[in-house]
Amino acid sequence: MSKFKKSAIGRRVAGIASIGLAAIAIAPNVFATPIPIQGNGLLIKNNSTALLSVSSNTPCIAFSGIAPACSGTATPFAVSGGDPIFKIGTTGTIKDIATTPITAFETVQLNSGGPAIFDLLNIITPSGFAACTTSTNSGSCSTGTFVLTQISSNQVQIGLALNEIGYVGSSGTGFTSYVGNFQTTLSGSIAGCTGANCSDTIGNILLWESGAGHTITSSWSATQSPIPGVPEPATLSMMGIGLLGLGLMRRRKKS
Repeated sequence: MSKFKKSAIGRRVAGIASIGLAAIAIAPNVFATPIPIQGNGLLIKNNSTALLSVSSNTPCIAFSGIAPACSGTATPFAVSGGDPIFKIGTTGTIKDIATTPITAFETVQLNSGGPAIFDLLNIITPSGFAACTTSTNSGSCSTGTFVLTQISSNQVQIGLALNEIGYVGSSGTGFTSYVGNFQTTLSGSIAGCTGANCSDTIGNILLWESGAGHTITSSWSATQSPIPGVPEPATLSMMGIGLLGLGLMRRRKKS
């Protein structure tokens, strides 16, 4: 070991490590995000050609609007704002969710280069909420996938959070971690429902969705936000080299 510490190889590793740490400390953007973010990285979007349909009996979150089929095809959506790198207009596509993960879950055209590709890792399980039941008609609750909030006597907001990674080209060269927060609001009466228990309350929505072939259908909107402070693979590798070098230099000083 003492020979390695004093060898030319040992000195080179230590020197490279010092440079790696200096690069991270002095120029944190040297490892730029694979999506060439120009501002805050936000992606603001909504449905363009199809409504959102949700089915529990045949589990599916269908951005195509056809929940029982839960198609693997991509449905267009509209980009309405966010980071200037993202192209405004009907420039994105999104796939239905039957299971996770999903590769190329979303694609978004960029104003230069691209497109940006987002893989869906998983649905974020809500925490801190009571379980929704067919008798819940106030406050907020969780189904284990969605958060439902009773806004008024016949208005319910439904929220869904997703863990995603965004990249340009290949995720193997690095990626940006994102959280997608989707929401829709149901107002008035449940579409397709007749008779009693049709007003938009949390309990009625659960009752309706439990019926064979029943779906909840609505428009949707979402904000996709980058998660700050998540090092990319290249950054982690350089940090590892830096720490190794510091260890070698410390041992050299002791010797």
